[in-house]
Amino acid sequence: MSAEGLIVLTVFIGALLPLLIASFGVRSGIQKYGLPVLVAGCGVAIILAGSGFERPVAESEVLDRPVEDPESDYVSSKTCRSCHPHEHSTWRSSFHSSMTQVVSPRTVVGGFDGREENFYGWRFRLERRGEEYWAEIGDTGKAFDSGAARRLVLSTGSHHMQKYWYSAGAGRKLDLFPLVYLIESDRWVPVHTAFIQPPKAGMPVSEGRWNTGCNQCHATGSRPRLHDEPGKIDTRVAEFGIACESCHGPAEEHVRLNRDPLRRYSYHGEDDSDDTIVNPARLSPKLSAQVCGQCHGVWRLLDDEGRHWREKGHQYRPGGKLEDSRQYLFHDSDSNLLAESQAESIFWPDGMLRVTGREYNGLLRSPCYAGGEAGERTMTCSSCHSMHSDSGDAGSVREWADDQLKVDMKTSAACLQCHPSLGEDISAHTHHSPGSSGSDCYNCHMPHTSLGLLKAVRSHTISSPAAKATGTSGKPNACNLCHLDKTLEWTAGKLSEWYGQPKPALGAEDSSIAASILWALRGDAAQRALAAWSMGWKPALDASTPDWMVFYLVELMFDDDYDAIRYISQRSLRSHSGFSRFDFDHMNPGRYEQAVMRKVMETWSSRKRSLPSTTLYDSEGRPRMDRIQKLRSQRDRKPITITE
Repeated sequence: MSAEGLIVLTVFIGALLPLLIASFGVRSGIQKYGLPVLVAGCGVAIILAGSGFERPVAESEVLDRPVEDPESDYVSSKTCRSCHPHEHSTWRSSFHSSMTQVVSPRTVVGGFDGREENFYGWRFRLERRGEEYWAEIGDTGKAFDSGAARRLVLSTGSHHMQKYWYSAGAGRKLDLFPLVYLIESDRWVPVHTAFIQPPKAGMPVSEGRWNTGCNQCHATGSRPRLHDEPGKIDTRVAEFGIACESCHGPAEEHVRLNRDPLRRYSYHGEDDSDDTIVNPARLSPKLSAQVCGQCHGVWRLLDDEGRHWREKGHQYRPGGKLEDSRQYLFHDSDSNLLAESQAESIFWPDGMLRVTGREYNGLLRSPCYAGGEAGERTMTCSSCHSMHSDSGDAGSVREWADDQLKVDMKTSAACLQCHPSLGEDISAHTHHSPGSSGSDCYNCHMPHTSLGLLKAVRSHTISSPAAKATGTSGKPNACNLCHLDKTLEWTAGKLSEWYGQPKPALGAEDSSIAASILWALRGDAAQRALAAWSMGWKPALDASTPDWMVFYLVELMFDDDYDAIRYISQRSLRSHSGFSRFDFDHMNPGRYEQAVMRKVMETWSSRKRSLPSTTLYDSEGRPRMDRIQKLRSQRDRKPITITE
């Protein structure tokens, strides 16, 4: 019997003997029930010993990854649960809580079922071994030896995709496993293909990135403890994931003082606040937004802060001022701080963001924030979002977790909080029917012009549609992202008619070809990705007689060099009637071209279609390949990397 089994047996008997003695007396209890208890205890111990029961390894004894080792002023989310059960439960249901996790059967969502994957001559086998998850690499490469195997120790993400990290073999430094698991499609792909990145051969390896970058926002209370020698990197965090103290600040004093029940209950009044903890809802709008901005922004650390961070982490704490430690960057005013390639990866030429996850910078340039009145009429993150669901219903919590919006914030009620007069006759302002997607404020003022995680995301710079902006910067506008079969000239005409906007000078093709087709055929990678995503967006399908889109989605699936754009195009095609199921691998499109094209033509021939002239079809419904090929030859092939 193992030592663990003996311990279990001893505890089992020790726990029952007082009950036996109290019930039957010392002698009778032991004589009558002692032997059965002993036999049962031995059985339990033998089962546990035979099943490989082992003492859990203490976090402090883990040597091959960063560990949870809170500083004295952090207490971890587990401590918050007893007094704040609803808040803890809804936070636990959010994807913030699972941003970084120790790999285990409870946390892994990837397909570790023995499947094999082959990319660029590399062969991977993903499998579970007991409680551990392993990746075997069959062929040689720069980062691995032939036949090498890596145990995966940390994961990042659990909403759209999940990445995995393995020990670099020295200290607590982690390297990124080169495949990522896409949850919606249950498949593995090379990490770099899951983002808007120029095509590249091979399997790029990210060495030490979790220690040098990701830990800043994907963990709570991180201390990178970076050193020049990899073996001495000793990254530690207060807690993995984005936990309570990321937003409320270290809670040691709050917990210590509120052990006093009289003090605790004295703060139950609605107007009272406990100054031993930070509640973002009670901060000024700008300080409240900075709680989110500490992660959701584009910034550089000030020199002194950079030196401090390498060893001890960020000095910023919720309730403080971000400008004391970092500078937020904008392409149009601080481009000298960003290399041109970096700026193009983050911003459109007009200075607006084109990458998700950096919404704070977008907010800073929104008139609703920058020009807002002091107090409640200044728009801030919490105007629409909440870190805790208002409902305890499981279904509602799951829906809330997708984007953590408050109740009714997916409707125009979000904007009518500050613009109530517009709600009296919404169609007079929007020129669309009440209740239609065209009358939803955010579809016009927060269009999907940012990219991330293989999808389009709403801009968080509140703006108005403008044909001129599209003509000068190439950034798609709200009108043409919904009315995909309309030209930019049509948009300019409507904006002039409805809002008095001057019509800009536009090219000949802007008056005869749908803007979405120009983006899809000759645009840069960001424009093509947004066009492909929009062709699967339901409001756009409803507004744009969608049959004509199929050809262009298939074009992008087979012709685009960017793996991510092919994936987005495939997903959008599946939202069209008749194409919900078909066999296609965006990583190897050549295998499927004939079969998919045959499916397209069969489906088309069975329908009676009325295809707008702006979508480049002839009177018989056939694509005008001469004009299509000309536009394709003009494609902007400048490399675009969307830095998520």
